[in-house]
Amino acid sequence: MAFSTNVSSTGSGLSSEINVTPLIDVLLVTLIIFMVIVPVAPHGLGASIPSTDSARAVGEDEDSPVFIQIERGGSSVRFVVDGVSVENAELSPRLVSALSQRSRRQILLKADPVLDFGVIAKVIDVGQAAGAEGVGLITPGLPGSAQQR
Repeated sequence: MAFSTNVSSTGSGLSSEINVTPLIDVLLVTLIIFMVIVPVAPHGLGASIPSTDSARAVGEDEDSPVFIQIERGGSSVRFVVDGVSVENAELSPRLVSALSQRSRRQILLKADPVLDFGVIAKVIDVGQAAGAEGVGLITPGLPGSAQQR
């Protein structure tokens, strides 16, 4: 707030007036900052939503993704690739051969909920090293919700 010492008609030598010039300067600077920041702000990750026509049975044709299921069996982990049980050492060659036969090089991964995520991350890494272009995670449905087939 600024005070001017102009003599007014009321006889008092002081009059109080708000100096709005610095306020407008600050407002314009913040407006410019927001105009610059908004287009640069991230808009989220790209995600593909499955279409209704791709809800066919897994393994039905060469367009379907490779289905990998990870199950916990006692103290060991068991891998099932397109319905065939695979050992840990055979996982990478099996994925390479399965992905080479598909036009869409995608994998779907379903894991036991009690597994450590390190095992799941390892399978994702092996799948990407085998040439998978997309990885989908199958999660359990909400309790009480109807599952569509």
